[in-house]
Amino acid sequence: MILDNIKDRIENFRGKIGIYYIDLNSGESCFAGNCDVFFASGSVKIITLLEAFKWIEAEKARKDSKYILKKSDYIGNKEKRIKTFGALEYLHEGTELTLEDLYSLSTSVSDNIAFNILFRMFGEEEINKTLDMLGFPKTRLHRAILDKEKIDKGIENYVSIKEMASLFYRMYKGQIISNKASFEMLEILRGHQQNSIIPYYFDEELPIAHQTGIDDNLIMDMGIIYSENPFILCMAAEDSNTRNAESIMRDITLLCFKNSNKSGKTN
Repeated sequence: MILDNIKDRIENFRGKIGIYYIDLNSGESCFAGNCDVFFASGSVKIITLLEAFKWIEAEKARKDSKYILKKSDYIGNKEKRIKTFGALEYLHEGTELTLEDLYSLSTSVSDNIAFNILFRMFGEEEINKTLDMLGFPKTRLHRAILDKEKIDKGIENYVSIKEMASLFYRMYKGQIISNKASFEMLEILRGHQQNSIIPYYFDEELPIAHQTGIDDNLIMDMGIIYSENPFILCMAAEDSNTRNAESIMRDITLLCFKNSNKSGKTN
């Protein structure tokens, strides 16, 4: 039933789209759309969050490990910095940050400089080894955000909607890194501040642990909606009108909410 409703809503959509839904009480799940793997955009921040907690768990780093903001961390150069998401571009060189600051800023306000620092800190190879270890071969990180040299070479980051749904499911079950780490990561993702898609129709009091990604002709949102009967929803659209895709994703969120919570009340 829910699959038919989702298919009806995306029937006339032009572009690539993927939706994965899991009802966390009944176990019902479904995938709809014509694409599973997308350019990752801001969803990469979930991956460096995972890596940070893996390092903390292994005692290779601490939450209060210090990092000093450097001139080379800013995107672009001093004469022509590239404006980007986040707070760090407004802070001066030499600002002292902690590892916790970096992964919190990266996820909560999609801070691109914070992500890039974490990406360089952990390294492409180590991050992708973690993804392999977790059983996510399609989700790959290959470059920092706005790395023009790699972009010009066609080097991209990729995310699988199905793998991200599995990631959130396993976090919900306490199976990613550790039970404690899974809980803490979801608490951090509940603080994500881009709320124009999955949270759109809901009261602010409804907890939602999620991460968005927005770029040219690309939009995605993925996470857990902690309604009375909670559910996971991961959605992405590419090569499309992002405003239209955003509207469709909002409607699909409501359809899935009503399927998991038969009363259909959003407060």
